[in-house]
Amino acid sequence: MTDLPHFSYPFRFATPQAAVSEQDSLDEIADCVLVTLLCPIGFRVELPDYGVPDLTFTQQPVDIETLREAVDFWEPRALATFDTQPDLVDVLIARVQTLITIRTED
Repeated sequence: MTDLPHFSYPFRFATPQAAVSEQDSLDEIADCVLVTLLCPIGFRVELPDYGVPDLTFTQQPVDIETLREAVDFWEPRALATFDTQPDLVDVLIARVQTLITIRTED
């Protein structure tokens, strides 16, 4: 069991309890980054500026700089590196790969 547990994202059960990650671990930081990237701006009533712009039904390309700024602002413990690749079948789908490392003080 972890000392300071946080529910893992997505929420799931790891027999017989809920899966958890240790606070400030790479897993917990990566979960927080994933939540930030999946949350469209305006979705959270208590934090209306939280998240990233929703590009669901647009043909705009993914703006990597906007994603990086959102992660830097909302999850300062993470250092995120992004890479985009076009989908092999559908040109309207952009695959975004994110590499998360723990930000350390220089």
